Amino acid sequence: MKKTLLPLIILITACTSSKYPNWEYVRIETSTPDTQCVYKVQEACSLSGAKCFNWYKKRATKFEANTVVITQKDKNLSASSQVFVNQSNGGRNSQVNMELTMLADYLYCPSKNQITKKEI
Repeated sequence: MKKTLLPLIILITACTSSKYPNWEYVRIETSTPDTQCVYKVQEACSLSGAKCFNWYKKRATKFEANTVVITQKDKNLSASSQVFVNQSNGGRNSQVNMELTMLADYLYCPSKNQITKKEI
């Protein structure tokens, strides 16, 4: 079983990396790092927790961007309460949902080495 599972995990990892090549090297920033960066596109993400960061990095590769600039974060908090008959917990169930929506710009920013070569 272990011999079958390991190649399967390697295959799944390889497929993910080939779909989004070099997504691990995309930078996440809070402001535009350089004036020579080229704007590509803007997208919104409302996945839970920190999942947006990896989603943005993967999506950036589709637009040939190497930098993601988080431009806006919005929190939407909602609460709900239900009463039902349940002997174990007294019949009350409360739930709080928090949705985080982030807006980000995708940029292509040349590396410092590329800038130096152009200036020479």
